[in-house]
Amino acid sequence: MMLMMVIFSVMSAGLFYASRVPAIQDEINVIVSGKTGTSGEDVGRIAHITFILFTFTSPLLLASALSMVMIFFRWLDRRRV
Repeated sequence: MMLMMVIFSVMSAGLFYASRVPAIQDEINVIVSGKTGTSGEDVGRIAHITFILFTFTSPLLLASALSMVMIFFRWLDRRRV
């Protein structure tokens, strides 16, 4: 159950960062309303870069966190014996 909570929280964080990317916001506006929301502003690429880095690194970070938890539990198990 805890693993499912971690997976869904990572996925929701990814969707949150995706919702802040202007290109994805424009695509959602086209799907929902049929209109593009081009305002002519240069919003920068920070949200887009953050989303891409989060997408590529989140599986690695999740695997390393789970590995650390398993190492900790094994260490506790060895101390009890």
